[in-house]
Amino acid sequence: MPQSTALSYSLGVIASLVLLLLPLQPWIPVELSWIETIAAVSYAWSVWLLAQNKPIGWWIGLVGTALYGLVFYQAQLYAEVGLQGFYFITSIQAIYIWLRGGQNQTEKPIGHVSSQGLVITAGLAIVALRSFLIAIRGAAPFWDALTTVMSLVAHLYLMGRYVESWYLWITVDMIYVPLYASRNLYLTSLLYGVFSFMAFSGLRNFQRLEQAQRLQATEQ
Repeated sequence: MPQSTALSYSLGVIASLVLLLLPLQPWIPVELSWIETIAAVSYAWSVWLLAQNKPIGWWIGLVGTALYGLVFYQAQLYAEVGLQGFYFITSIQAIYIWLRGGQNQTEKPIGHVSSQGLVITAGLAIVALRSFLIAIRGAAPFWDALTTVMSLVAHLYLMGRYVESWYLWITVDMIYVPLYASRNLYLTSLLYGVFSFMAFSGLRNFQRLEQAQRLQATEQ
């Protein structure tokens, strides 16, 4: 394990223990639930492992996804509840894609979305966003709808192990920080601030690994 990775892993363990102890501290000015805390820790480890290109991140993410479904239901963020359900089902599919989605059912390599795929995805995302806003008739803010659609696209890209997924996650995470803070989900808001840095790390790591794959292919 590289020294930088070992350091971030150690810091992650310490941070996780601190977060899990927060609901027990009477001096915390904001009430924190055990469900949200465990969900936050599970999600954080899931994102970190996926940014390191580790398929086990999908398994751990299943725990965070299920728990966040409860958190968002209690916060009456019903679009987010539906999104967590989508994440849970497709994360199971992602495990298979990452491990058996390559040639001859081998591990799927890191790649890029084609130009045609980007255009089609952008068009479908715009149509979905417009349909979403019309359907809810103003019952939810524009940013709720935008982050929902962008998260869906980013998740689908990550399922395919595409570099472009991290560009979308960086954008989405930066929007989610103030959005969740406005709903009094302060721990989750802080978590998405950390996610934005993880997304930057994931982008660099995927780019590095994709270049290594390309170099290895040319040498064969």
